Amino acid sequence: MSRKKSNKFLAVFNIFFSSIKSYFLYLDQCAKYLAFPVFGQIISIIIIFWLAYLFKTNIDNIREFNSFFESDKNLYTCFWIVLAPFFLILIKAIYNYILAFASLNILFYTTSGKSKVKNIDFKANDNVIKRKLPNYILLMMIISVLLLVLFIVSPVVWLFLCLAFQVLALEGDISAPKAVSRSIEMVKENIIPTLIMLVLCIFATYIFLPTLFLWAFDKISVSTFLIDKFESFCNILELDNINSYLSFINTQIKPLDIAIATYQALISFIVIAFTLPFRCCCFTELYKLYDADKIKENSKQSDEIIKRASGKKRKN
Repeated sequence: MSRKKSNKFLAVFNIFFSSIKSYFLYLDQCAKYLAFPVFGQIISIIIIFWLAYLFKTNIDNIREFNSFFESDKNLYTCFWIVLAPFFLILIKAIYNYILAFASLNILFYTTSGKSKVKNIDFKANDNVIKRKLPNYILLMMIISVLLLVLFIVSPVVWLFLCLAFQVLALEGDISAPKAVSRSIEMVKENIIPTLIMLVLCIFATYIFLPTLFLWAFDKISVSTFLIDKFESFCNILELDNINSYLSFINTQIKPLDIAIATYQALISFIVIAFTLPFRCCCFTELYKLYDADKIKENSKQSDEIIKRASGKKRKN
């Protein structure tokens, strides 16, 4: 029994390091696949805030430009009409990124252990998830509600539900509640190996790599350039009301503070988003490891049933 556990621990580390190899093997294709979901969100948000910045700083000039804009209703209606396409792009990019959470699992499930596939059909993988879209949306809602309701123990919730996306993507027409229960069942039998994989992935892609990129950009002065740009946007924010509430703890928020936080969040988001394929690969391989154990267990049980049945026949 202890040998089996130690083998499983070794398998987790083997999966983690082999997933790094798989990630770089398909990095070029995955980067293209994720380009719109990631940069579509970033660029649309930047444009929305940039247009809001221009609108606020030039509102008097706009009113003077044409009498039509003297009415607040006409002015703000036109402003929202101009923003509408970029909100649609943002929603589409978010939708595509959420779709990738499940779609990438199919990629690494089908390509694992094979020579590099030169042209991955990402559209076919997406279509598989789209056919399960109602259950996929329900699954995300269930996970979100559980994380919110049980926020005190949210790490534990996430631990037991970390294989739900793999189950939904890879196990036929399975329902969202069944995907949740199946994930809980698989993790419950393998808590420590799953926890190790979760910690490794979180540390590598949520802490180490974002910190590394922030440090590198700081060294080449990219951070200074971006923070200056963000600060010019933040200068239009009215922070007096917020700072009045924070005065009792002797804290004040400055535009520079928001600019630095925005810059760090932006770089971290890009790094975390583009390492999504790596995390999907890790947990897909982990799912295959646990699923193989389940298949063996079911096979042993069926063999025992056959032996018992054949034994009874001989006696008869």
